[in-house]
Amino acid sequence: MDNLLKHLTNFKFGGSAKKIITAESEIELIATLKDLKFKKAKYYILGGGTNIIANDKGYKGTIVKISASGLKIENQKILCEAGLPLRKLVNAANSAGLSSLETLAGIPGTVGGAIYGNAGAYGREISEFLKKVKIFDGRKIKWVFNKDCKFGYRESVFSAKGGKKPWVILAAEFYLPKGGAQKLAKKSKEIIKIREKRYKPGLRCAGSIFKNVLAKSGKIPAGLLLESIGAKGMRIGGVYVPRQHANLIVNNGRGKAEEAKKLIDILKQRVYRKYGIRLKEEVQYLGF
Repeated sequence: MDNLLKHLTNFKFGGSAKKIITAESEIELIATLKDLKFKKAKYYILGGGTNIIANDKGYKGTIVKISASGLKIENQKILCEAGLPLRKLVNAANSAGLSSLETLAGIPGTVGGAIYGNAGAYGREISEFLKKVKIFDGRKIKWVFNKDCKFGYRESVFSAKGGKKPWVILAAEFYLPKGGAQKLAKKSKEIIKIREKRYKPGLRCAGSIFKNVLAKSGKIPAGLLLESIGAKGMRIGGVYVPRQHANLIVNNGRGKAEEAKKLIDILKQRVYRKYGIRLKEEVQYLGF
């Protein structure tokens, strides 16, 4: 396999990385991180690559892709590794009759990535029933309790700018209330149908580009602000905002990361000029 980042991201942007290492176990991941640290090598931790805009010029460092995906259920407790696809966690919880994760159905990416950005949908966030997170702090492995993860709207201690700690998520433990398996599975299927109307399967996009805006009156949907400034249908080269939702950007297959970044900047400027609100991206930039 070549080292092109476009093969690892939903957007399908990205040139070559210096090296790509896929860590399929916790032991392999820790050994890789220790080796990179010893060599003082530049590296980037990657999960599912679902919300990444990777530079088409590539990344002058090593990509460490977390793929460890173990899962264990004991009564109301679920222990899973960071590389487990979120959909598998949701399906496992539903099948076991454990509720509160069913509304996360259809969200792409891994459990580690979901915790990193405190993913959520339909009034629920992944952090709500998360008991603790297993991390590697650069020297040793330890468990961090929920309260120490500083979860907020689409952020955590792992992602918050300024307060970010050099912790790598290895695994997570959830404690979930009981529910009816059939009812939970039905709820997830309904949510997936709704999501697929907005995000068609195979669409080269990262889901919502911007976070909703937190205000005293509640959350202001970024999509409404973007729609009001004429975002729908806007296009730069091979990337565009689709007609069905203003808070999406899609790559038509010939788009460039720089085009996506430029379109994002224009959208932010227009919203700020009209409302004085600075939109914040949910997407992350790699190699810029």
